[in-house]
Amino acid sequence: MSKSGDLFEQEFETWTPVQAKSFFRAGMVDDFFVTNINDVYWVLTLKVVGREGRQMFVQMRGAREVDRSKVRQFRTLDAAVRAAGEIGFDVRSIGIARLGHKSLERGVKAFANTARELRQMLPKAD
Repeated sequence: MSKSGDLFEQEFETWTPVQAKSFFRAGMVDDFFVTNINDVYWVLTLKVVGREGRQMFVQMRGAREVDRSKVRQFRTLDAAVRAAGEIGFDVRSIGIARLGHKSLERGVKAFANTARELRQMLPKAD
């Protein structure tokens, strides 16, 4: 295990999976991201919304790890995402959050263009 701060230039607090799950249920954990280390391991980091909108980041440590500065390293991206799912995140789809919104917007524009063309085909009523 590496120490918190090895990946980023600042040390983060670390939580066990049980702590992360309880804070997630309390609505304090807003998002997560997974970062690749040395093309070998993956680290799970949680974005926590604090009082007055302050944000902080917390990294995961092993369930039995006593040293609060040690970070859990996942061997695969799938394992890290699975851990995020166990905390409570919906991990069925991962990507840009507004992607669905953009595709819906494109669909509406395409429909509007088609509707305009169809209206031009209608006979003009006097």
